[in-house]
Amino acid sequence: METTNLYNLAEQQGISVSFFPLKESLGLTLESDGRFHIALHNACGANAEKVVLAHELGHCLSGGVYSLDDNSLIRVKLEKKADSWAIERLVPLFELKSAIKQGDEAISSLAERFGVTEDFMQKVFKHYTEKVSA
Repeated sequence: METTNLYNLAEQQGISVSFFPLKESLGLTLESDGRFHIALHNACGANAEKVVLAHELGHCLSGGVYSLDDNSLIRVKLEKKADSWAIERLVPLFELKSAIKQGDEAISSLAERFGVTEDFMQKVFKHYTEKVSA
């Protein structure tokens, strides 16, 4: 899924996306009066923007928004749920398998191929490894 598709999805779902000079994260999601609002850091690179937007959409569309007052176990669970949503849209398993069969095995080249960050690609491998062994 490309970044433009993510913005289109947000628009279709009535989710506003704005840019701010965030200090402690690259993105955050707020829910107010039943509507979701995503704030993205205004100075992150293209691949990071794609990853963060997908993660924040994952919070909105998988029902995984929490407050800062929630305990850490709830927050960890909902962060993982948002990551899973983003991973399965940005790097579908069948596309990952296809890339690997074509000899594209390095984290850096796979990240480039899918237009994501290397940190995110490491989460992709962990996600699918855990899913297969569950």
